This record gives sequence, C-alpha cells and structure tokens, in this order.
Amino acid sequence: MSTKFKLTSLLLSAALVCGAVPAFAAEKAAPKPLSQTFDQMVIIPYDYHGKAFINGEKTDLYGDYDIVQRSGRVLVPIRLMGTLASQFRSQGEWQTIWEAKNPDDVTFVNYGLKKTIKFKVNSTTMLVNNESKKMDVAPQKIGGRVVLPLRSAAEALGKNIQWLDGLIVMGDEVVDEKSAETLAVKNRILTQLKDTRKPLTDEKVLTPITKYGDALYYYKQIYQSSGTLERLYRKADGKKEVQVNIPGEPALHSAKVIGHDLYFVSTVSNQGVLYALDLTNNKVRKVSSLADWKPSDGWLQNVSMIDNELYVNLHSGDLTIGSETLYRVQNGSLKEVTGAKSIIGPVKSGDFLYHADFNIMGKTVDNLSRVNLKTGENKAIGQDEFVYAINRKQHDGGGTSYSVNDAIYVKGGFVYVLGYKDSDPKDEGSVYKVNPSDQTQVKLTPAAGPFWMVDNQIYYVDGATGYLAKTDVNGAEPKTVISRKVLNAQLLNGSLYYTSNDAGSSYDPGNLYQYDFATGKEIKRSDKPVSSYYIGKNTIYYLSEGYDPGIYKIDGKGNTRLVSDRIQTAKLTDEGLVYTLTYKEGVYSVK
Repeated sequence: MSTKFKLTSLLLSAALVCGAVPAFAAEKAAPKPLSQTFDQMVIIPYDYHGKAFINGEKTDLYGDYDIVQRSGRVLVPIRLMGTLASQFRSQGEWQTIWEAKNPDDVTFVNYGLKKTIKFKVNSTTMLVNNESKKMDVAPQKIGGRVVLPLRSAAEALGKNIQWLDGLIVMGDEVVDEKSAETLAVKNRILTQLKDTRKPLTDEKVLTPITKYGDALYYYKQIYQSSGTLERLYRKADGKKEVQVNIPGEPALHSAKVIGHDLYFVSTVSNQGVLYALDLTNNKVRKVSSLADWKPSDGWLQNVSMIDNELYVNLHSGDLTIGSETLYRVQNGSLKEVTGAKSIIGPVKSGDFLYHADFNIMGKTVDNLSRVNLKTGENKAIGQDEFVYAINRKQHDGGGTSYSVNDAIYVKGGFVYVLGYKDSDPKDEGSVYKVNPSDQTQVKLTPAAGPFWMVDNQIYYVDGATGYLAKTDVNGAEPKTVISRKVLNAQLLNGSLYYTSNDAGSSYDPGNLYQYDFATGKEIKRSDKPVSSYYIGKNTIYYLSEGYDPGIYKIDGKGNTRLVSDRIQTAKLTDEGLVYTLTYKEGVYSVK
C-alpha cells in the first residue's frame, strides 16, 4: 500500500530547483545543527498539511499534488520540477521539456548553469550533462503522471536531502541529526508544520489602516459583480465595529495618515475628490477637487506634508504607459508642480523642489530636476550621460535590474544623490555631489547601494561588500564602519537599523542590528530571525516567521513575545502595532 503526501509546486520548486552546489560538495560538508542551517533549508513533514518552512519562513502552499512512497522511496510528480524556480535564492530558472510524442522522456534545463538533466520512465539511469548517473529507483507512471525518486532528483540538482524523525529536510547543508541544538528545535518545527488551519479567504480579510486613541480603523473589500468596493470601519475597545460613513466610492487602499487626519480619494458623481477624516471626531471634510482625475484613472501615489503645505501625487494610467503628476493643494484646488513617468522624491529646499524621474522604458538619462516653486521653472540639473536616484544591477547569469533609490539630500547648495553613467554597463551607481547652478558633479563613493547623510558624513552600503561605510561630503577619508551585510536599512531616531544574514538576501530573515551614529557602536537587537521590523518612538517591534512565529517587542527589558501566531499584515502607529492574523479574522493591536 502506498503512502501519499500532499505537496505543492512551490514546495518542490524550492526543494529541487533552488541550488546548484554539487551533491558531492554537500556530502563532504561538516554537519551542522538544524538551528544553524534552518534559514537555508526547505523543510516539510511526512504528515503534510499544506505548510512548509522555506529559507527560514513558515509558508502556506497551494495546489495539491500527490507524493508517493513505495519500497522506502519517495516519488514526486515530474511537472513540479521547473515551476517557480526564479522565486528562490538560486542560480537561475529550470525549464521542463516534455513532448507528447515521447511521453516517457522528460528533460530539465538550466541555461544559466549550463546544466541539463534527462529522465526516462522505468530507467534507473539519468543523464546529467549527458553523463550517466545511476538511481536506486526508476521514474514511474502512477495515475497517468510521471513521478521521480525525490532523493535522486534533489541530488542531481545539487541538493542534500535527509529524513529527520517526521521531517524531510532539503538544502545545501548537511544537518547534524544527533546534535542537541537540532533536537531542541525539531519538535517546535514539527508543531508548526502540523498546523491544519487554512489562511483566511479573501472575503474575510480585513486591512488595517491605523489606530487612534482606543479605536482601530480598517477597511473591508466588498465583492460585487460590478466590481470591488472598499468600506471603512471603526472599532473601539470593548465595542462592536461600526461603518464610518464617507462620501462616494473611496479608494481606501491608498489612504494615508498625517497627524490626526486620514487622507483618501473618492469618486463622487463621477468626479475625483480628496477628503480628510479627522480621527479626533470622525468628521469628514473636503480637501480638494481633483480636476479631471478620479480613482478609476489610476491611483493616489502619495500625500505628503512639506513645510506645512499639502502635496498630492496622482498616477494616471497603468505601470507600463502611465505617468505621475505632483500637485500642491491651494485654496481647495490643485496647482500642478511637476510631472514625470514616476516621481522619485520630492525634496524641498528653500524655494526649490528637487526630484528624479524613474523612466526605464523611455528616456533614462538626465532625469534629475529642480522646480522653482515661485516661478514654476523646471530645470534639469544633472549631466546628460547620467541616470540619478536609481540602482542598476548587472547579474552574473545575464540581464539587468533597476530599483529606485529615493535618497536625495540638499545641503550647502549641493544635491547629494546616487548616479551612474548610462553608457558604461559596469557602472552600477555611486554617490555624487551635484552643483545645480552649473551641473558639475563630484563622485564621492565607490559603487553604493542605499546611502544616508548624517550631519557632514555620507553613510552608504558598499556595492562590492554589502558593508556599511562612510565618507565626508567631499569624498575624503572613506572608512568601513560595519563589516557585515547591511540589509533592509532604515534611518530613524539618530540610528541606522538593519537586518543581516549569511546569504546577504534582503528577502530572507536576519538578525536585527542598530548602529548609533553618535557613539559609532553597533548593537544586536533581536534574538529571533526577523522577517520585518517597525521602529516606534520608544519601542521596536519585529515579526518572526520561524518556528517561534509572532510579534516581538524590544525595549529596555529585552525581547518580549507579544503574539504567538503567524501574522498576515502589520502597521506601526503612535498607539503601537496594528496587525491581522493569517488564520483568524479580525484586526488587533499591541503596545
């Protein structure tokens, strides 16, 4: 009698596709405790309930597939091999090649790795780059589906695989199965993976906006045949929720809280209007009409208060051919300030507003501008061959990616911004000091990622090492200040907060650190792997998705676990952290 396990395409992609370390390299590696390798592994239980740990995070998986165990061997559906590979920390994408005229032959190709693996039903020989490799069990057809022996497939793709007292553990490392540290976490992992609860359906999901006083504010999506409506709700401590009456058909997903006002756009009589809900008394006031724009034309990109004046950025069209226009609200109407494909910034200094344009599909160069708020003059202030406020990354396997770097500082009449020379494909971007008056510039750093200006120092993530370095405003006396990978960094309250992990991946959990600029000292703040974090005035919160999931608070007493469950969404407010749970309906808060 065969034993069947349910698995999804996401799981098998992670297990079978995310590595290229040769099997013999993994076999020779010294075993490590599971607690040390946990964030690099894919872990599933024999008794599968739709959950797995992938690179240190508990994940709900969708799409059922049968895994068959026969004669002590686990066999997996061949179709799952090539799916979703690009979502994992790997060396590229695996493609599955199957033809109806040769139904017993399946080939997997990774062009980035220059690797091809061929399987044949009922044959114990697989070909890895045309070299024959023996398998203990041949691929088979079961229920009309081709299945492979999991161990052989994983090892062909460079993964070590182990069976650990109810767990299947896959990755580049070898786990020390007898280690006390392994035994200490094994049962906690099993407990999490035995969870049979299902995530909430879309109809039951609530989206938190903020908390003001003792009242939570959130919205619900109401699904209708004509489209989706969004409705605002308020729930005070110990009381039932009540719907907040606001005009028209609001777009609450882009609402923003500034002070005690909740700003949102709505469609009233086929016209767009910007409103503000005063959270102190729950009264709505009209802020401005939106001329010819309404929410169905695009979305509200941002609302911001700059020097006590309200600015509104409206996006029109889609991401491909759309554009943005920045307005200043004056006397109940909008006054256009500037426009771009996608506005980076803006930053105000004196009578000028500085910004860059993210327009990779159009004109990319000479994208740094200054607007005179008195005259309306819009002037390019960069150099013709340079692209500003954008990171460009050339990947080893081919291809180029771009990302916004929204750090723009204005000091002493100079603009400090990231820039790269477009005609030089090796130039990924450095911090430049730009003179707006004559468009001259000075390169201050080597290749850099995010950067921050603190007093007269430029702190930046070194593009080569990922470490934190600094220099002065003239590029003199460069120095490495933190010799570890700096990821997901935020500058707040006179410190730089960031996560760090061995993989150097901003998508994976890491330890949370704080670098205090005044003292020049680094402090480790978390004692659990951090998936995301939130810095309040006196408290740090973080979410962990590992085998001890939940919300943690860091204060003078250390790390305190506030919530012991998987978190769906979280938002920082002045009243603490507002959150929702993955498996339970409602909106909650903690301090």
